[in-house]
Amino acid sequence: MHSLRLVVSPHPHLHSGQSLSAMMQQIMIALLPAVIFGVYLFGFDALRVIILSMGSAVGWEYLIRKASQRPGRLTDLTALTSGLIFAMLLPASIPWWIILLGTLIMIGLGKEVFGGFGTNPFNGVLIAWVVLKMSYPDFMLDWPAIAMNADLATTPMEVFKTQGPSFVQESFSLSEMFFGFTTGPIGQGSAFCLLLGGGWLLYKRVVDWRIPLCYLAGVFVFSGLFWALQIGSGNADPLFHLFAGGTMLAAFFLATDPPSSPTTPDGMILFGLLAGVLTAIIRMWGIWPFGACYAVLIMSMFTPFLDKIAPEVYGR
Repeated sequence: MHSLRLVVSPHPHLHSGQSLSAMMQQIMIALLPAVIFGVYLFGFDALRVIILSMGSAVGWEYLIRKASQRPGRLTDLTALTSGLIFAMLLPASIPWWIILLGTLIMIGLGKEVFGGFGTNPFNGVLIAWVVLKMSYPDFMLDWPAIAMNADLATTPMEVFKTQGPSFVQESFSLSEMFFGFTTGPIGQGSAFCLLLGGGWLLYKRVVDWRIPLCYLAGVFVFSGLFWALQIGSGNADPLFHLFAGGTMLAAFFLATDPPSSPTTPDGMILFGLLAGVLTAIIRMWGIWPFGACYAVLIMSMFTPFLDKIAPEVYGR
């Protein structure tokens, strides 16, 4: 008699046909408009930060895997992509050694200490950004001047937090914030370029529409509600919250990080909505100007619970 042998393996059992390296390639392609615009806005310094961030991320992953005697995974392009996204959050004037320290934290503490991509519970890019933000705030807030306005050295979100929404309207127009003609991090200023990239990811089905669209809806509706009802004195136009502070970068490139975001449809919707609401709360009442990164990182702590919101098993 032949014994029945069943192979027990973890899900998913149905392959989409898309490899991890192909997904990473599409993410880097989607970031190209923001990269090009950032280099145009800040010049060679922006290109220096991007190259050093991507190169050092790959180098750190190779050295860590070599030291831990694990096979290399450089061909999956996750380190290269993480390095590019990390560079988008940095000012073009940041010193080289902070970039190296940040990518070491991103790869070592954010990914490899948990076993590599897919097993990390938090987005390594956000972990590195938060550590640097807390440790070196002066360097992380040293915004270079842009060619169009050499006197502009403050981001719209910083003006909003320190001087109020009325000063934002006097200093920046919605079109300037939408197209990105403001100072700040290299790749999070132009909502237009990031929307182009986000649309590409949705078209290629690299990311699910639920997280980014629900995130944007959470930011817009919650901030718009307080703005329309004139509750409190520190509320700005909801379009301001969409175009400023890296909202678009968080929606399409940070909140959609596969290992740290939910996989169930209902979980994705709740994750996006709550992250968007939390972003608006931090901006309006918190002490941090850039609430998007903190909100996404905090919500990733609830991903295991949101993944439990699953449909009934077929047949029950």
